[in-house]
Amino acid sequence: MKALTLALLLSLPITKAPQKPLREPSLPSAKRVLGGGRWYFAASGHAIYCYGPVMTVPDQSGNLEKVATFCRDGSAVVPLLESPTLSKPDRHEGKAKEPPARPRFPRM
Repeated sequence: MKALTLALLLSLPITKAPQKPLREPSLPSAKRVLGGGRWYFAASGHAIYCYGPVMTVPDQSGNLEKVATFCRDGSAVVPLLESPTLSKPDRHEGKAKEPPARPRFPRM
């Protein structure tokens, strides 16, 4: 009888209790998803999406460099590419120009 009970217990399937999903740690930067971000061109040559402000900080040699903060890849700070060819357009540039002349067609 003991052998039959033991065989019956060993033949039953063993199920594990469902595990609770791991909870992600709450970080101060977790609010960044609500705010939206912006694409930047990193000094490494890649485009990167960051949520924080652009800041000017000293680099290792003591020079100032622009960095984007709180980026999607988990980086807190990413150096940005500063190209002299990429400048903001002058807003008053378009207002000084006259509109192109329209051709006049004779009435029939």
